[in-house]
This record gives sequence, C-alpha cells and structure tokens, in this order.
Amino acid sequence: MKQIVFIVLLLLAPVGFVEIVSAYSLQLEDTFEINKHRELSIKQAIELAYPLALKWNKDVQLLQAINIDLDKPGKSIGSNGKRKNWNISFGVPDTNKYFLVTIHEGKVDHTSDLTGDDSSPYPKKEFIQMKDIQYDSPELLKKALKMGSIYPGKDWAKGFNFMLRKDTEKNVNLLLVIGWNSDQTKMEAAGFNASTGEYIKPN
Repeated sequence: MKQIVFIVLLLLAPVGFVEIVSAYSLQLEDTFEINKHRELSIKQAIELAYPLALKWNKDVQLLQAINIDLDKPGKSIGSNGKRKNWNISFGVPDTNKYFLVTIHEGKVDHTSDLTGDDSSPYPKKEFIQMKDIQYDSPELLKKALKMGSIYPGKDWAKGFNFMLRKDTEKNVNLLLVIGWNSDQTKMEAAGFNASTGEYIKPN
C-alpha cells in the first residue's frame, strides 16, 4: 500500500525549474502516431523523450516513466492504454546526473536538469534498456482488465495510470497498470514484466 501511495504522489507532483523546448517537440512530432486526443502509450512517450535526453548527455539511460494525472474527470481516461501527460526520468549510471522530460498534451513541454550535488549516484541496476521494453501499456492494460480486479479512478488518480521502473529485487523491468477496486475505496495495481509480458504481483 505504501508503494501505491508513493506512485500517486508521483502522479500528482508538480515539477519546477523548467526549460522550454517546444521547438524540439515540433521536430519530433511527425515520427509518432498520435491520435486526435494527443495521447501516447508509455513506450511512445519514452521514445519521444529519449532524443532530448541524449542531447543532454550521450551516456544517458532510462530510469522511470509515469503518466501525470492532469486530465479532467472523464469516462475513458487511459482506457486505451495511452495518456496525454507524462514524466520521463533519465540518468547516467553510477553518477548523480538526473534529467526529466515532461510531456503535456502529447508534446514535449519542458526539460529539467535536476542533478543534485548532494544526491547519491544511481547504480546501474536501476536503469532500463530500451531494447528490453517489448510490451507496451495498451496490450498490458488488456491483460490487467482480463484479470477483473482493476477499475478506472474517478476523482483523483483518474482513469488508468501507467508506470515503468526497474524492480531491482527481481531484476525485472516492471510496468504497472494502476487503478482502483470496484467501489473506489482502494487503489489496485497489476504488474507485468515489460520484456516478457509475464504477470508479476506488485510488492
């Protein structure tokens, strides 16, 4: 439960100290299939953000991707496995270098170099290789819904939410599909190995 609360805080957390890079997003926009609602799957969001991270540091690797809960309440939020707003986090292994790309309405809105001089280095085991992301949020949402225990949120953590991070204990690229129970009293999450599609019960 503590982990799910932490995930919600990430979904809602604002980001300061930004650098506007909308010009980059215009250059990259044509390379992705984005529907009329400007929605992206988690893999599309990462692929949109990655070139900007590489411009920041050629040794950058992916740390985490999570959608941001900025949508107005509605019935279909995330129901296709896609969201409009994302935070994609990158770092350089064995250093404290940290870079955040924020996507709003399907476009890169800003980037932030959040490297902290007093922060600990990020170990190699926390990073995700792009080649290892073989399953995307739309197909894993379908798997989660077949399990019958996850429903879209209504008021906050709205709809279905998605997060990709490294489970260092299991050494697995963990893609979480996050929702609620049927009466909206408790958050629920289904975890999947993003490399194999295998179900993994979240800690």
